Amino acid sequence: MSHPSPSTAAPSLSQCISAEVLSNTASFRRSFNEADPFRYAVIDNFLTPDFAEQLLARFPAFDPSLAKNEINRVPRKAVNTQLREIDPVYQDLYELVASRPFLDLVSELTGIPDLTFDPAFYGGGTHENLHGQDLDPHVDFNYDQAQQLHRRLNLIVYLNKDWKIEWGGGLELHSDPRRPEENRITTVNPIFNRAVIFETNERSWHGFPRIELPPEERHRSRKSLSIYLYTRERPADEIAPMHSTFYVQRPLPEWVRPGHVLSDDDCAALLETVDRRDRWIEFYQKLELTKSAQVAEHASYIRDLMSRVRAPLTGYVLQEGRSTGLFADGWAQMHAALAIQPLNPVVALRVRGWRPESAPARAKVTIRIDNQVRAEALAGHGVFEVEVDARTAPLTKTFLLEAECDARAPAEGDDRELAYVLLEIRAEHHVNS
Repeated sequence: MSHPSPSTAAPSLSQCISAEVLSNTASFRRSFNEADPFRYAVIDNFLTPDFAEQLLARFPAFDPSLAKNEINRVPRKAVNTQLREIDPVYQDLYELVASRPFLDLVSELTGIPDLTFDPAFYGGGTHENLHGQDLDPHVDFNYDQAQQLHRRLNLIVYLNKDWKIEWGGGLELHSDPRRPEENRITTVNPIFNRAVIFETNERSWHGFPRIELPPEERHRSRKSLSIYLYTRERPADEIAPMHSTFYVQRPLPEWVRPGHVLSDDDCAALLETVDRRDRWIEFYQKLELTKSAQVAEHASYIRDLMSRVRAPLTGYVLQEGRSTGLFADGWAQMHAALAIQPLNPVVALRVRGWRPESAPARAKVTIRIDNQVRAEALAGHGVFEVEVDARTAPLTKTFLLEAECDARAPAEGDDRELAYVLLEIRAEHHVNS
């Protein structure tokens, strides 16, 4: 197979994908959509033999600097996302995955349209797992925030010749690992040139058991190519808040039962299990603290933005300082306040607002000036107005205006505490003769 330079077109599908796959997309799509415990398909001889052999021959050497996991332990797993820097054949693989014909082929195989790939191959690329490594059941992160894309599919191609399932490392697809007594597990042997395509959503739990190679086979490693595919949109019933990868620890061994006498190996296994769980609890605790700090920071930023909102004043008056309870889009909370500086004496104030049909039919609006109630009125749906009469004691110095509404006005899809839209605060003055 020739290797095009980075500036040339991607290799064709027929150069890289086996003819059997290209001619049987409808069959694989049926298998994908009928699978249990979630949608997936196993496709043997996925790549052309020559392409698969070259990818194995040029698979990068295990690099300890690329081996670290979420709980900051150096595991026996290395991930290389820099495909184009590995070898020209991996440059071909990158260009293939980026090509529209390949993405359309995967759409045909799965029924998921408009797929796109991640140029950075975040979390994907070459994966190599050594003896002793495992992967706890997990669901993957669901959203690429940088590109604003939904993660939809994992496509894994295995490169392990003569791999025996009893060595571990088989891809496990779980129905629900959080409930071991009900969990259904499908295991796929990661043999050479076998591809597994599966959907990624909130129930696509997967992982693999510990690799336990016989001493004479420990020169081997579990090798695979991981490709993650995305879409701009996804079905509404699959949308969840953005999250990172969720892991579930494996259940305790079956020998943990009354009457069993612990051996030295049993004790070591239990201590390792507890230590592992403790480290994950610590990781999730730190993650929650980080997220809580981000929420607090964002809330503070929003409060600061709200305080900078300028009220819709008309007349010879100015807003002095910051406001509270007002939003930049015109909405006001049930309590809003601002300081007003008269440039000419104010003999009347008219506060005009608007309440939607979704609000209660009646609400009481109270206006205070310098903490004293100066006007009250009932407001229905639509436009309302509350007048403050100050003719007997015109307002000449900066004063605090507070507006209170005793009923919320829920807006569809908006979780803010809203009461009405503030249309205008009109100041009226003496007419100079």
